[in-house]
Amino acid sequence: MIKVKTFTSQLKIFYTMKELDELDRAVNEFIASGGIRKVVSVSDAVTTGEKGEAIGLVRVLAYEDPAAGERERHLEKLEARLKDWGEEIEKMRAKVDKLGSAAGARYRSQIEDLKVRQEAARKKLQELGRSGGEAWDDLKSGAETALEELKKGVEGAMAKLKKR
Repeated sequence: MIKVKTFTSQLKIFYTMKELDELDRAVNEFIASGGIRKVVSVSDAVTTGEKGEAIGLVRVLAYEDPAAGERERHLEKLEARLKDWGEEIEKMRAKVDKLGSAAGARYRSQIEDLKVRQEAARKKLQELGRSGGEAWDDLKSGAETALEELKKGVEGAMAKLKKR
């Protein structure tokens, strides 16, 4: 996500160099303290007084939100968990297919239920991937809950299948 931060400095005759240095320092401190890794653009605009004289400077910094990378890593972890549980479902499906039709019927309905949960979790992760800002936190907890429900379902079904 791209964000924008604006800095301003009043310009006084004979002090312009010092004021520009202070403006540079403020921008650099913001970048360092915010953990910003990617600056998209920096632009300056001069503000003028009634007679057209330069009286100030506005510096606009466009940068990539450092939290965006953190979100992507978290989303990748959630997607990996979804993939792992999907593989477990497929392993169970293969075991159930080897059972007789009467014994396997009971487990097939559980597996279909797990596939429905898996698809719900996949949709939540897709929504999460498209979100940003405050919506991210709300959707993140929903996606994590859906994955946890899928995990419990898979583990429960695996335990029942092992007893057999």
